[in-house]
Amino acid sequence: MTQPDFDNITDQDLRDDDRLAALFLEAVRRKFWNNTPTAVLAFWSLAEKALQDDKMGTPGRLFYSLVKAKDMRLVADAMEQRAMARLGSGDRQTLVERAGSSNGLPAPTPDEVQNALFGRDIGYHHGVMMQCFMPQKRLPEGQTTFQSSHGRSSLVVRAGLLADVEKQHHFVQCGVPSGAKARIIMPYIVGFAVVRKTPVIDMGRSLRRFMETVRMPIGGRNGRALTEQVNNIAAADFMLGDWSEDRVSTKYRRVATEISFWMERKRSQLTFWNPEMVLSDEFFEAIQTRRVPVDMEHLIRLAGSPRRMDLYCWLSYRLPMVRAEKGTSVPLKYLQPIFAPDMDAENSTRLFKQRLQGDLKAIGKIYHGFNVNVQGDVLWLNKSPPPVSPKVTRLL
Repeated sequence: MTQPDFDNITDQDLRDDDRLAALFLEAVRRKFWNNTPTAVLAFWSLAEKALQDDKMGTPGRLFYSLVKAKDMRLVADAMEQRAMARLGSGDRQTLVERAGSSNGLPAPTPDEVQNALFGRDIGYHHGVMMQCFMPQKRLPEGQTTFQSSHGRSSLVVRAGLLADVEKQHHFVQCGVPSGAKARIIMPYIVGFAVVRKTPVIDMGRSLRRFMETVRMPIGGRNGRALTEQVNNIAAADFMLGDWSEDRVSTKYRRVATEISFWMERKRSQLTFWNPEMVLSDEFFEAIQTRRVPVDMEHLIRLAGSPRRMDLYCWLSYRLPMVRAEKGTSVPLKYLQPIFAPDMDAENSTRLFKQRLQGDLKAIGKIYHGFNVNVQGDVLWLNKSPPPVSPKVTRLL
């Protein structure tokens, strides 16, 4: 069999799995396509899309342009199902191993293979949001600003306006992003931008499938609540103040510059209607350098308590930076305003300590290997591995 030419792809190359596998190996070798089981499935899905959508008799040319653009936004469910039928999960993993060995890449460990094949969803947070947090619950009616402080930094979130989807020429006041759903949506948005290297976030099919994967229903009341938090995030302004020893700085971040979103849209229409969020240049640039991976499964399991979600994020960010030989201590009176801001001032340290011990026990069930303990009115932090290994992040 003659080897397919990546610069002159034919119809036969797209229909024959062996020839398409050769093209995948070449794409990985040229370093413009990722080498994971998920990336293999995406490659085959784009081949199915090119075969179906081509109108010029040159599906290879269309496929090449889709691969170079990494454009997965309009891949329909039927196309992906055909791709999965052509290449099972075992075949996808075998191809990943072939590509890795031919390019001198280290073979993934069994745990990494398990995560890649069976759905370890890795999101990302902006580094600031691992220390300063959105409100844990909806703010009182009329309150449009929220501030969270940690050390020398403060984050101010200010609610904004969006065009009313029900009434022409009318704008609605959004709220400040809050609660567990906002804490799930934000790392999804950042993760999508980081992994796919694009400021254009799919808020239709990909978000719907993501929410199904993490077992968060998207219909009815829950779907409307998700819609509300997506809109709140898109409309909000985020301001970061930093008070260092020699200067004070203020940075402004608008997450999105454009939003077209409607969670309740019918599934059958998603192929033709393409809701999306476009990240601002400033925010997209910021997450290229200040981002931290988070395990979405962990966040989902803690979603009953936004306080525990925040504490988990802070610990997973802070513990790997602790000096191994010393550890570090943080008085509970400094943590209580961050993680339990609504707690009554009277006897707050005692009550917060009780809640904190329960929170740490719950986090310990999912964040294995973290090393903290409460001693008196102090939380001792000892150096611990992050819950998301850098190896897993690179693989996914």
